[in-house]
Amino acid sequence: MNIEKMIYVYLVICVGMILFNIISAFLSRRRDKRILRVSNGFEDRIRSELIWLETHSAVHSAHKNYLSGKLKRISNMRAFDAALEKKHLENPMLVRKYLYSIGSVFVSLSIEYCKKDSMEAAYFPYIIKKYRILADRPFDAMIDMLFRLLHEPSIYCRENAMQALYTTRDASCIVKALKIIDNENKVYHSKLLADGLLNFAGNTQRLNAALWETFEDFSRKMQITLLNYFRFSSGDHCEDILRLMKDTSQDDELRFACIRYFGKYRYEPAYEYLLLYANSRTDMRWEYAAIASSVLASYPAEKTVEILKSNLHHRNWHIRFNSAQSLERLGLTYLDLIDVLEGHDRYASEILRYHFDVRDMIRAEKEDASIC
Repeated sequence: MNIEKMIYVYLVICVGMILFNIISAFLSRRRDKRILRVSNGFEDRIRSELIWLETHSAVHSAHKNYLSGKLKRISNMRAFDAALEKKHLENPMLVRKYLYSIGSVFVSLSIEYCKKDSMEAAYFPYIIKKYRILADRPFDAMIDMLFRLLHEPSIYCRENAMQALYTTRDASCIVKALKIIDNENKVYHSKLLADGLLNFAGNTQRLNAALWETFEDFSRKMQITLLNYFRFSSGDHCEDILRLMKDTSQDDELRFACIRYFGKYRYEPAYEYLLLYANSRTDMRWEYAAIASSVLASYPAEKTVEILKSNLHHRNWHIRFNSAQSLERLGLTYLDLIDVLEGHDRYASEILRYHFDVRDMIRAEKEDASIC
């Protein structure tokens, strides 16, 4: 192909892309106008029902029939969401009463949305979570639909379903959902689950008790996720987590999660084991010393300083970095560590100076901000 033909082909491609963008923009604008028009219609109908609910206990049955038919389409659901969001901002208590009254509509819609493709199906649990449809009345049909969505390959379906389940306030539902995810063995980032569990709308103590009761039923990966969740939710599990940390038959990654837990919640019975793990001269994996060195910042003591100073001379950068960071967090000064700073180990001296310089910089910025 000569140069002239290549130029013509390139021009045709450019024209095609321009036409595609123009048509896409036109269709998008047309779609947005339609959604706005439908949303205004929903807003008028919702307004009428809210006025009716001020003096009555339930919406008109004709309104529920209307919603059951209209909201089967995803575009109409988006328009309904936009209209309902406006009314929720104006009068959240009355809208809660409205949502309670139309609960049966969402039950029927849950069956319809389960039949749709994954992207459309994922929007329905988003609505359930957004307006906490299951917070007042946990409908079994909707919960079953959410459980089915957890089997979908789409992460959007599974994450939105979990977010909706967190609003049920039912700890047994969450345990069952986690077991489904665990057994499915699909990709699901641990942080998504750990952070999501923190959004549980029910009694956290009941949830934690239920998770501990079934802890051994989960895979190692899910157990680590649960330990990460416990680290940010409650310090009431120190004894159980210490038992796991001491158990040498447990997986190393699981024990690492246990060590991190004691960095968040100081627990004196764990201190001697943290010192042991922080001792970089043992035959254990270097990660034990690195993580324990970071955790020891929560345990100010002479032994803590001694072992952290020793770790500054380790050949592993992570161990040196975490040890220096912990010494800085413990409030030690240049004078306290003059033997290291002025010693012959350049790597130990540099890592300490770095953390102290960062601390001084942050302190100076705060002082400047307070003056301003």
